Formats: sequence, C-alpha cells, structure tokens
Amino acid sequence: MEGRWVNDCQRILKEIKESEKLEGQDRLDMVRTIRFTILALQRSVTGWMQWADNPDIMAQFTLDELVEINRNLANLVSAFVDYDAKITGSQEEKIEKKIRKEAIKSPQQGKDMFYVK
Repeated sequence: MEGRWVNDCQRILKEIKESEKLEGQDRLDMVRTIRFTILALQRSVTGWMQWADNPDIMAQFTLDELVEINRNLANLVSAFVDYDAKITGSQEEKIEKKIRKEAIKSPQQGKDMFYVK
C-alpha cells in the first residue's frame, strides 16, 4: 500500500503533465503553472531535508543507496542551478539594457534626489 506522500507526489506529477498539454495558455496561466511547479519542488526539497536531518531515517539507507541518492540529487540540482543561472543572466541583461535605454531617453539633468530625514 502506498503512503499519502507517494499518492500526493503522483497527483502532483499528473497535474504537471496535464498542464504541459494545455493549449492556448496566456501569460497568467503560465505564471500559475510555474508557481505550482516551483511549489511542488519546494515541497519535495522540504521532505528531503526532513529526512536528511533525521539520523534515524538516514541510518536505514545502505551506503550504496546513499551514493545513488547523492548522485541523482547532484545531477538534478546541477541541471536546475545551471538553468537558474542561464535564466537569471538573460533577465539581468534585459534589465541592464532597459535601464541604459531609459537613461538615454530621459536624462536626469538638474534633478536632485529627494531624501527623507
């Protein structure tokens, strides 16, 4: 019999797969789907942290199982962090270009910054 966690994981995976098949999604739909996916990832990571922080649970794994877990998690996280850096870098470039473009359009000649004391 599968536990509640596994059933919830299967439900989440089904929702993610179904959202990939939906056609005609707008930007708001995509943001909602992205949020759901990130929250699913956060839920999973939180569960893994609870296991990793519990020596009674971790003691149940053999060294071979721990090596396999470590290898798989390292591969997943490496791919995720690589993607994170790629997306963040592309957005930073867009933001910098926009700032430079706006600075050229409307220079702040003679305008002093207002400070609240």
